[in-house]
Amino acid sequence: MYLPVAFQTLFLALLAALGWGMNLLLLSRVGIQTRPILQLAELPTTTSSAQRIDAGVYDIFRLARVLGTVALLGWLLSALLSDQKTQTAVTLATYIAVILLLIMPQRALCHTVRMQFLGLLGRIVKPSLEDPVWLADIVMADILTSCARMFADLVLVACQFGRFIWPIRHEALEDRGGLQALAQFVRQRQAQNACTSAGILGVFLVCAPYAFRLRQCVNEYLKAVPGSNDARRHLANAIKYASSFPVIALSATQRQVTVDGVMETKYSDWALRMAFGLWIAAVVFNSLYSFYWDVAFDWNLGHTASGWKLSDLITGPSEEKPLVLSPAEAIGQDTRVIASQRRFPCMLRPHLRFGSPRIYYAAIALDFLLRIAWTMKLSSYVRIDMMAYGGFWLNVLEIYRRWQWTFLRLEKEAAS
Repeated sequence: MYLPVAFQTLFLALLAALGWGMNLLLLSRVGIQTRPILQLAELPTTTSSAQRIDAGVYDIFRLARVLGTVALLGWLLSALLSDQKTQTAVTLATYIAVILLLIMPQRALCHTVRMQFLGLLGRIVKPSLEDPVWLADIVMADILTSCARMFADLVLVACQFGRFIWPIRHEALEDRGGLQALAQFVRQRQAQNACTSAGILGVFLVCAPYAFRLRQCVNEYLKAVPGSNDARRHLANAIKYASSFPVIALSATQRQVTVDGVMETKYSDWALRMAFGLWIAAVVFNSLYSFYWDVAFDWNLGHTASGWKLSDLITGPSEEKPLVLSPAEAIGQDTRVIASQRRFPCMLRPHLRFGSPRIYYAAIALDFLLRIAWTMKLSSYVRIDMMAYGGFWLNVLEIYRRWQWTFLRLEKEAAS
């Protein structure tokens, strides 16, 4: 059965929501209390489980189940129809139903979770450099960066809905001569290709999540003590998100040139090679820098037995003073705990909440491979979108990468 872009985007968004709920559920299973870490308001808890998992976690699954059922029914109904206008009408009705269920003010259908989610989005998009930045806002903004490509797809979906609501009147080609016939032909060609490319609006929407995250980094940098390790860390993090903009812009330029044939001059080959070279340089820097940041800062891995760690490349040695124990305290310490703090797996860290080091090594390897694979989605030379659901499956892989990133991001906070 055919899965149109409109339903691909809807199902991917629901998959990201389910991944977030699974993050919270599994972290609770291993004894990590995520609500204090994320700095969210306390929600009622249920005692039906021995672990007393937050009821909000179940509400996320319940909400995703309801919205997923609506999306699935809409997709099945549109697939059974043969008329294109009726299919578009069903798709539009599905989107309206999902949006209304998400934003309705009534205290029903996981009201607290829905309002928390909308509140998070409101704080993320608010252009303020004075409001505090909570960890929940940071994690949600990072999740949005993994969904950035879906925002460009929403432009195509909105265009299809717009053409359905305000249909374009097709004029029959008349036997005209000169510029009038040419102008009429161009108008018809533009109408046929109206919803095949997101254009400049799609580029801005893809950049938007990175701009939100960049604003958060600048906000934290301005609040940090000048010259401190925190200030250097936030500034370096801001550079990481800013480095995404050249990748997106150069990718859009190459795609426009190669697909639409905009540059039909004797310099077009040279310009394409130059744009491709700049794109490669931007991709290599952004991918490797982002991978390094995941490991060294977001997951706080890369420690050595001598006390040096990967994050010292940017922030320098830690400003924290070593803990000095009195003789009585030292005698009371468990010698096995002290020994375990001195010996830990290579290039990880002393405290690992997930136990097996293989989990961390596998996460590092997958993070590197999936970050490289994600760049293919943006390349004009690797036409993923021309493959059968190639872009869809790359989005699924990116959502998985963000899913495992969130596990270790919150585990790092709990371990520290």
